[in-house]
Amino acid sequence: MTKVETRKCPLCGGTMVRSKTKRGGYSRFFWQPPWKSKTTGLLRPFIEATPYLCLDCGVVLAFVDEGTLSSLREEFEEKRTEVSV
Repeated sequence: MTKVETRKCPLCGGTMVRSKTKRGGYSRFFWQPPWKSKTTGLLRPFIEATPYLCLDCGVVLAFVDEGTLSSLREEFEEKRTEVSV
């Protein structure tokens, strides 16, 4: 059996399993930052998220990978300090 990526469900604490693909059927999960982002750029103005299914409560949640998330967090902090100054 191949290694299955799992997470802890934030709603019920159960086990979440990663989808095999980001594009199952016609469903795709996107997120677009509300600021001009260096991470997304002009060619791909969105971030694709990976769906996970909770085996206990049945919820499907989309997650962005950690590398993209950390760069978005840094951009957000920069924009927030620019606005507050």
